[in-house]
Amino acid sequence: MNRKQRRAADKIGKAKTKTGAPRSAADNVVDKAIAAVQAGALAEAEAAFDQVLARVPDHTEALHQKGMLMARTDRVEEGIVLLRRVTTQKPGEALYWNNLSAACLTIERSDEGLAAARKAVELDPKYTMAWRNLAMAAADLSQHKEAAEALETAARLVPKDPEIWSRLGLAYLGLADNARAETAFAKAVALDPGNAECLSNLGGALIRQDRSNEAVPHLEKAAGIDPDSFPVALHYGMALTFAGDLAKGMRWLRRATSIDPRSDSAWGALADAAVMAGEKAEALDAARRAAEFAPGDPAHQARLKKLERGAGLGPIELDFGGLVDASSLQAPDAKKPDELDLSRSLGQIFIG
Repeated sequence: MNRKQRRAADKIGKAKTKTGAPRSAADNVVDKAIAAVQAGALAEAEAAFDQVLARVPDHTEALHQKGMLMARTDRVEEGIVLLRRVTTQKPGEALYWNNLSAACLTIERSDEGLAAARKAVELDPKYTMAWRNLAMAAADLSQHKEAAEALETAARLVPKDPEIWSRLGLAYLGLADNARAETAFAKAVALDPGNAECLSNLGGALIRQDRSNEAVPHLEKAAGIDPDSFPVALHYGMALTFAGDLAKGMRWLRRATSIDPRSDSAWGALADAAVMAGEKAEALDAARRAAEFAPGDPAHQARLKKLERGAGLGPIELDFGGLVDASSLQAPDAKKPDELDLSRSLGQIFIG
């Protein structure tokens, strides 16, 4: 163990000693393993957890920490098994339910993730991260009302977190409440004016309300911050197109298709812009790609048939709910000891 690992282990040991709970040799090994995880020595940490579990198979914290370690090293299924055992052993601990929920969300087990997050907030109604995970699971299941209510609670708990406001805006879009979505996105931008995703989400909400001229300045700023963001490129291209700047709008829509070549929405938007610009060959090619990547979408099929017949076609309404994306936001959140937030990243374990 190097000096960094020893310092982390000492810190953990001192923090846990304050609780007055008796320490065991196994607890000390777990503390050192957690320090190893923090230092990036994952193989060493896993070996230590295994050593503890070989001697004490039901050691709760060893199971918990190994479950989180497995989740962050692409063995999420195995990690979930361990995290379930932990919630069975200590069903009254909100932390364990939250981390089970987060692990489930990484492999789209949204039903189990939602149930675990509900249990976490039932046990600890002020657990912001659990409310976020609950909202994510609910949104995955198209339960937008519950997602919005969860994020409203999170926003009351942490009113200055731009990510929460941005996710709340997405939930409102799911409810087709464009006005409240705009308000939430505007709040996110006010809290973090340099966040490209927040700006993009606000721009997308304005486009959805046929206010592309108002959206352009926000999206121009977003494009200057993060020109390689797919949502930014797509929203900016659409806003410029609808605002009448077809040449520049098409350049950004082409950029969106280069960032995500399999996005039917981007190809569909480019096809519509090309029609407006009189670029029938490009419109036909883009329409074919949109239909290829989403063959079950009737709008793409209708557009393609009209273009193949040589008929004119105006812009169609796109599903903006699927285009606005806050997944890369990195706003801070109040963390609890030994807490793993798997809702966005598998690379962080938070030790008190």
